Formats: sequence, structure tokens, C-alpha cells
Amino acid sequence: MSPVKVIILLLFLAVLFNLGSALFHLFRQGDDHDKMAKSLTWRIGLSFLLFIIIIILLATGQLGMNPSPI
Repeated sequence: MSPVKVIILLLFLAVLFNLGSALFHLFRQGDDHDKMAKSLTWRIGLSFLLFIIIIILLATGQLGMNPSPI
């Protein structure tokens, strides 16, 4: 697997982790809601960064969409 794909995968996993963290803080009793807001803010920022990276990689041809034979 290429390093570019590893970076994309790690960013995607970070987005999912922050989403899970926000869900955890939402359901935890007596927890400060600032932690949930920070987790959601990080998720939005990471999602935006991931989107921009994918768009740039597709535009430069470094990330191709090769159809694989079935």
C-alpha cells in the first residue's frame, strides 16, 4: 500500500475516533459538554483536511481511480 493511501486511511480513522469520542461524551452522565464540542470540532476539521487532500491528489493524478477486474 502506498504511503498516500496510508495517510488517507489514518486520517479517516482519526475522524471515526473523534466521532466515537463525541458520542461517548454525549451519553456520559455529568460530563462536560465542552469535550463533546471539541471532539466534533476536530472531526469537522479532519474531515475537511481529508477532503482537500483527496481532491488535490485526484487533480494531480497521484491517486487514480483504477477499476479492478472482478
